Amino acid sequence: MTTLRIFGTIHANTRRIVEDDLREFASGADAIAVEQPRLGGTARSAIGLVCRYPLFFVGLQLLFVLQMPLYVLCNRDLRSAEFLVARTVAGKRPVHEVDRHPLDVLSDRSPGWIVGNWLAFLAVAVVFPIETLVAVGLAVGLLSVTTVRSRCGFRIPMLVAALSLAAVAYGSVVAGIFLSDIAGSVVLIYLGAGYLLIRRTLEARNEAMLAEVAALATANGYDRVCLAIGYKHLPGMVEHASGHGLLTADVFEPHWRASGEVLESEAVLDRDDSDARPNMETAGTVLRRRAAATGIDWLVIALLAFSASALLAGLDADASGGGDAVIGGLILLWWLLLPPTYFVVGEATYGRTVGKSLLDLAVVRIDGSPCTLGDAIVRTVLLPLDFLPAGYCLGAIIASTTDYGQRLGDIAAGTTVVKRERVTDSAASSRRSCSSSGVDPDANRTSI
Repeated sequence: MTTLRIFGTIHANTRRIVEDDLREFASGADAIAVEQPRLGGTARSAIGLVCRYPLFFVGLQLLFVLQMPLYVLCNRDLRSAEFLVARTVAGKRPVHEVDRHPLDVLSDRSPGWIVGNWLAFLAVAVVFPIETLVAVGLAVGLLSVTTVRSRCGFRIPMLVAALSLAAVAYGSVVAGIFLSDIAGSVVLIYLGAGYLLIRRTLEARNEAMLAEVAALATANGYDRVCLAIGYKHLPGMVEHASGHGLLTADVFEPHWRASGEVLESEAVLDRDDSDARPNMETAGTVLRRRAAATGIDWLVIALLAFSASALLAGLDADASGGGDAVIGGLILLWWLLLPPTYFVVGEATYGRTVGKSLLDLAVVRIDGSPCTLGDAIVRTVLLPLDFLPAGYCLGAIIASTTDYGQRLGDIAAGTTVVKRERVTDSAASSRRSCSSSGVDPDANRTSI
């Protein structure tokens, strides 16, 4: 039975870190397999998939377009970090590309998916013709750019082209929101369709990659294979590996712009989000993460604010008499209450907001206990002071000079922001049900 080591990655990550982690994790492997979905085996099949599922295609491409600045910043390329470093790490060992494109997975589904996709796409196109034309142009443009990059090279020109498409995308969203009432919100429809496609095809792609790895191992006589995939695939891969005759050894969990860690396979299946615990030793050392999380939070707030305001403005178009004043008052109230409500509810209920959750951060009291409702209110009330004189300047200065990385709100509330780290089970616990899940309990573990 072939032993499989699964290397989870964040596709847009620091290449040097990913290369170092993969080199150590893949040592001893006979071959490296990398997640790399291709849209159709030929140009004709690719066009066929796009024409069958236009709404999903546009949504998927727009998700990628909006990520372009992150890919350029971290990867200096349009392709995933693991794909870029795999051949360097492999040396003389073979590197195989595996995976099925999400649209290709849909070809196995009933014709109802095609009919439903076209009906939804036509409905959006009729209501938002100009926005749909722009979205389709961006989607086709990015497909052209990535195809040229893959087949012909031209890295720098394609990076410039991709960033230009991203600038058009972001500019179109902002212009649509401000200039055309609810029309700017059409982007949410496409992004939602793309996200739905990824979620609904995730398990099928897991099965496809495992089947390909098993076939490669059999054909080439590999005893040990390292599979590099996006970290969202990890639980499904570990769960279904044994069904393809693969014995899972260790699993690598990535960290963004930092070295990751090796976990026992059973720990990936057993844990859930509650397994992450605040690490008080990281207080004062996560300022850059906090800055990134703050940026994400304000983007989320802006999206919620603009979307709801655009919907209300659409109602205003049909209002008469005093309706204008009522709608305007509701919009103003929404803008005033949304930011403090967002931070208070998120931090008091979950200990973190969307941005903090994405970057594995949590708000806790100095003694390590959870942030309370009162703490969250105090932090939020003093938040405007941290923005003085502009751009979170005062908050950043104070946080960088205090022992626990506290801004003004943290000092008043007795809180700080720390990194959340996974708590793995003991070796004895992680060995249970090994035979049924295809996990190799005696595989050597490596710390990175």
